[in-house]
Amino acid sequence: MLRTKIISSLEKCFIDSNYDDFAEIKSINTYRNIAASFQIISYNEEEARVARMVGKIEAEGDLAEYVHFRSVECIPNYVPIEPTPKMAAELDPDYIRNEPGLYPDLLLPLHHTNAVTVLNQQIHPIWVDVKCDEGLAAGKHTLKFKLYNQYGEVATENEIEINVIDIDLPEQDTKVTQWFYADCLADYYDVEVWSDRHFEICKRFVQTAVDNGINMILTPILTPPLDTAVDWERTTNQLVGVTVTNGEYSFDLSLLDRWVNMLLECGVKYFEINHLFTQWGAFKCPKVMATVDGEYKKIFGWETPAEGEEYVTFLNLLLKEVTTYFEGRGLKDRVYFHISDEPWEEHLPQYKLNRKNIGEVLRGWKILDALSHVNYYQQGLCENPVPQVDRVLPFLEEDIKERWVYYCCYPYVGYSNRFMAMHSARTRFLGVQMYKYGLEGFLHWGYNYYNNQFSWDHIDPLLNGNAGNWAGGGDAASVYPGRHGMPLESLRIIAFRQGLEDIRALKLCESLYSKEEVVAAIEKAYGDEIVFKKCANDTATMQRIRDIVDNMIMAKL
Repeated sequence: MLRTKIISSLEKCFIDSNYDDFAEIKSINTYRNIAASFQIISYNEEEARVARMVGKIEAEGDLAEYVHFRSVECIPNYVPIEPTPKMAAELDPDYIRNEPGLYPDLLLPLHHTNAVTVLNQQIHPIWVDVKCDEGLAAGKHTLKFKLYNQYGEVATENEIEINVIDIDLPEQDTKVTQWFYADCLADYYDVEVWSDRHFEICKRFVQTAVDNGINMILTPILTPPLDTAVDWERTTNQLVGVTVTNGEYSFDLSLLDRWVNMLLECGVKYFEINHLFTQWGAFKCPKVMATVDGEYKKIFGWETPAEGEEYVTFLNLLLKEVTTYFEGRGLKDRVYFHISDEPWEEHLPQYKLNRKNIGEVLRGWKILDALSHVNYYQQGLCENPVPQVDRVLPFLEEDIKERWVYYCCYPYVGYSNRFMAMHSARTRFLGVQMYKYGLEGFLHWGYNYYNNQFSWDHIDPLLNGNAGNWAGGGDAASVYPGRHGMPLESLRIIAFRQGLEDIRALKLCESLYSKEEVVAAIEKAYGDEIVFKKCANDTATMQRIRDIVDNMIMAKL
């Protein structure tokens, strides 16, 4: 017998999950300017010779025209938990699973006519979004879903009430970046870097990023020196053209201008200039390509010391051009520069030297770096430090104008992160934590990293969710490369976006009450003090938190 029911968007349904373990939902709240999302799961318990049912799904009701269906598909996850499944499971029992296997993550558009395939004795989830670009009509709406079999007969029916709260959530003011790798898109789709086709693909991926709350995009004036082995090179993706004639530098910013225009068209608010020195120490230089007296070649790279006079001279000239460009476009307050990624405490002298060598040209410009040692800030070397979430507390004691946080491969015990093996509630819970502690920005290293460790080789994330068996499943990318240059969202990027929407709802609630009242209410719903090292790990807890916020808002309307 075929069974279907509507469940929360926060659930992750493996193909061998128990259908009865998922709670059915009958109603959902949303706001006029955000999507209502949920899942319809199906299960056919029969053991038939024909092991599948092919049909289609349709929506009925006054919001039916705003319904969009996608299928939740599985991705091979060979390293679900770091450092090893056994060790992590002993340290943190709240992972959904800890063994390699197929993990639900990819959201794939349905075939034509909303075709659905249900395999016998396997859970099959359909993802449903209800969203209108002009805004959903306020009030309560009933949506009915019918699943038809291959004979055109109605096999199952389900209903849900959508309560559209009569107010818009405020505009997102949280700054969010997940590093955008233009080279990975060129490599995956085998197109020439900065060709028209490359820009077209990049624009689609940027738009998807913006749609999910990512409002700052990595802008490679030079090829970013990120996740690259010593003496190795990533595919060149340098936006600023460099010419050297008789020892004199000149710069072409036409590609940079095209890039900035494209980002603005997509709704990007902030521009994140790539790192000017190598990762994990800042001792060397990024790859720089130039046309030297008519010959196109590399002029700086791993062989160049960061403090070398020639590179420092070049970099100051380049930065003067770039800052003049952004200032001329009235974008200075929306631009952030990087020195080096994740410098450790022992790298402070080198970081300090690099900062000194470019200090004058970047005076008055924002410096943003992922670093977890507070003395970088205390010594005035980085005005906008981004500590890892498990190292954030000392930074909260400082008078930092913009408070940021990040996570990456770590932490994986107790804290929020975005691994496939984590419950979506845990990924989403970061929004509640950021709200309570007044964090204004979030950084992650991988929006679309499609290489293995150190970029030795390119990988297909649809076949390996671990960046070539290196990173924990889901760490390296939150979108997948679809056919014809189309980005495909993951469950994880949706859960993260919902966390950003929670921040917006919490700030709306605060405007009607006070922050103290809002925090007290959500901690009561959570059942504990909200701290970073402990998260909601189930749908019911996360839903209680959001419900109390929605109810407080509706009480004031």
